[in-house]
Amino acid sequence: MATPPLPRGLEDNPAHRIANKLHSAAIHLLRRARVVDRQAGLTAERLSLLSVLSFAGPRTVSQLAEVELVSRPAISRILNSLEDAGLVRREKTPTDRRLVRVHATAKGTRLMESARKRRLEVIAGELTGLDRTALSTLERAAEVLESLGG
Repeated sequence: MATPPLPRGLEDNPAHRIANKLHSAAIHLLRRARVVDRQAGLTAERLSLLSVLSFAGPRTVSQLAEVELVSRPAISRILNSLEDAGLVRREKTPTDRRLVRVHATAKGTRLMESARKRRLEVIAGELTGLDRTALSTLERAAEVLESLGG
């Protein structure tokens, strides 16, 4: 997998070169891993939303729209299908009955855990042939990337 050249107009410096390599590698790795997402039986959009609710906890419709970078009506449509499948539930907040928080159900969380497990198995399979030095380097790189996420 060759890394594409830096886009025109982007200064050729170490930060941009590393960003370019990380971007390309992450996209290719996740494309290979998402093949198993079909087994979950949900669209990518539904899986993404369910993932937020399963791993980050309950959110309002507005918060979900912001995280997923889509409109509130689009989130509502996705939520309706997830709710119909018994994967999420909506709950009015006790302090403001107009405000609704969306929660993943136990069924939704189990489905996400299974989907995540399959993805991790694919990614771990990609790492199997690497030596200890390469694995240690990737582990340290993952720690650095985590620290960037806040």
